[in-house]
Amino acid sequence: MLETIRKRQRALLTIITVVVIVAFAWFYNPATFRRGGMGMTGQLGKVNGHVVTIEEVQKLERDLNVAMQLGLYDLPSQLATDGRSRDEQVVSYVWNLFILRDAAARLALDPTPDQVKDAEKKLAAFQTNGQFDGSKYQKLVETLRGGGLSAADIDTVVTDNLRLQNLNSLLRPVAQLPEAMFKREYEFANLKMHIAVIAFKRADFEKGIQITDAEIKKYYDDQKDHLQSPEKRKIALVSFTLKDDQKNLTGDKRNEAIRPLAEQVEAFAQPLLDKPSEFEKVAQQKEVPVLTTGLFTENQPDPLISADPAITREAFNLTKENPVSDVIQGENGFYIIKLVQIEPSHPLTLEQAKDQIVSALKQEKTTAAIDAKAKEVEHKIADDTKGGLDFVQAAEKAGYKPELPPPFALSEANASDPVAHALVANRVELEPGETSRLLQDADGAMLVHLVGRDPLDPARYEEEKKQKYPLLDERFASGITREWLRVEQQKAGRPPI
Repeated sequence: MLETIRKRQRALLTIITVVVIVAFAWFYNPATFRRGGMGMTGQLGKVNGHVVTIEEVQKLERDLNVAMQLGLYDLPSQLATDGRSRDEQVVSYVWNLFILRDAAARLALDPTPDQVKDAEKKLAAFQTNGQFDGSKYQKLVETLRGGGLSAADIDTVVTDNLRLQNLNSLLRPVAQLPEAMFKREYEFANLKMHIAVIAFKRADFEKGIQITDAEIKKYYDDQKDHLQSPEKRKIALVSFTLKDDQKNLTGDKRNEAIRPLAEQVEAFAQPLLDKPSEFEKVAQQKEVPVLTTGLFTENQPDPLISADPAITREAFNLTKENPVSDVIQGENGFYIIKLVQIEPSHPLTLEQAKDQIVSALKQEKTTAAIDAKAKEVEHKIADDTKGGLDFVQAAEKAGYKPELPPPFALSEANASDPVAHALVANRVELEPGETSRLLQDADGAMLVHLVGRDPLDPARYEEEKKQKYPLLDERFASGITREWLRVEQQKAGRPPI
């Protein structure tokens, strides 16, 4: 299991800062499953032999709301490991919660009643001036009673949170982020690189490419079943987003700004659970503007929604039977959308598909020509470097004068720099003297040769380690908890999502 985590180290270590955003839009809702979800009655499946019913999921979903009110965000963030929709994430959470409870009983990780009470008294939600405030506890209990819950639900949630903490503590010794791994990542990201780049410009290879009518006809005959116009959709949407002067907020200040928006969007979503047709009516009642897009495709979203890809993805998941989305979390807030119109895809005639076919054939021929030339150049460079030439000399002899950009570190590179982008996008890690594989970019392709790196600054490294290692270590540890859950699901039974 640890080996699997280490294989995923790149994804874990590229996250330098982790900001916990309370996912009210997904979990802060004591209502039943949304339209078109798992249904309202019956069985969902089995976990460790236990039959999981819709009623159980609904009850645990309400308990999840309690966890959010108590600030126990690790429960949803660590146990909701799968699913794209809200329904699926809730089911994932419930499945993993049953697995956690079974493991806690098996491994003696269940807390005692006294430990539960002590933990409740230490919760930030019940503190005043650093001391337990019983009135805050009673106020929450009264609020819960209004939703059919009780103080026992607080005990249940805190117990589950302690089980999760105990499991994390048990796994922690094998989840220590190796410092060598951290240091290696630091060096690749922060030490300035001296590189030589051989660029193969697509425009240079496209000039001589010709596409004949016979090739177009053959391509059409071979692919006509797949040559379809893209489906188009039109949606209406309401948005609950940060103001321009709030969009650069971070940490607690950003969470505080997001919180009321999450509450507003959930209040908007609530009446639509049973009556999605009243989307416009609810918007009018709550005085929320409704915006409407034009027809757009999945690959070319309307300008109104292009900044948040999640909206486009959800738009193409909607159906005429279920036309209103769950809450969608975007970069700066939340959205709910309604499907207004679908323009289905249809087969293209040869004439309609001609431009698309010509473009595809040119792309194929250009890519093949670049690949062939790159292999030829690579072979010549390899032969000449064996004979004593350095990379730059060998490249020039092969007919390509390498570009020698100023030294740069990946962490400081401009995001628009094509070389830095290609290295990051392709996860290229080179040692001095190594040359990358052929890397594709918007203008064609390139070979990148690492001449050398600047030496490590020990003082700067120690400062970086002091600031970022603890955070990455925690992130690494949470990764092994997810991996443990994945393995346990294979034995206990996976959720039906």
